[in-house]
Amino acid sequence: MDWIGKDWRGSAWQARPQTNIINQEVVSMVYRFKNGSMIKASAQVAGEMCDRLSKEEGGLTPKRLLDANRDENAPLHNEFEWNDLIAAEAYRENQAAHIIRCLVIEPEQNLEEKPSRAFVRVTEEKHSYTPLRVVMEHPDMMKILMENAKRDMQYFIDKYQALGELEKVINSMNEVLEEAS
Repeated sequence: MDWIGKDWRGSAWQARPQTNIINQEVVSMVYRFKNGSMIKASAQVAGEMCDRLSKEEGGLTPKRLLDANRDENAPLHNEFEWNDLIAAEAYRENQAAHIIRCLVIEPEQNLEEKPSRAFVRVTEEKHSYTPLRVVMEHPDMMKILMENAKRDMQYFIDKYQALGELEKVINSMNEVLEEAS
């Protein structure tokens, strides 16, 4: 599906199936969103737009992607919250979540021990965190935390499997995932 329109500067452009030349072969780029994504827009159109922005001066940044979709007819326009009151509150909630995720516990006595996260997410409720010490005392919460760890390992594998330098790490993660299933 082609999308024809104008970007935030008024420049006309059209989204078409993306192709790249790799080793003298024309390769079509097929984009999709990661599993669990809540994005309703076409992944193909979004990927092509991001690719186009990455080739322009300044490269691909969240600000440039946002600016390219300010027009109500832009393909990703509806993926953004345009009500400033709602958007401002959501931004502050993200800042608060960032603070929570950045807190670590420093070991007091064992200097060889490394710092660990102070709070972790063990519920499906967005931005709900529990102290790690509490999670460690409840087997049901530990099970959820382990499932989260396995999910994160799978994300890491999916993201970096093309890097040969990480083959040993990825193989080890795959072994852990196989043992856990």
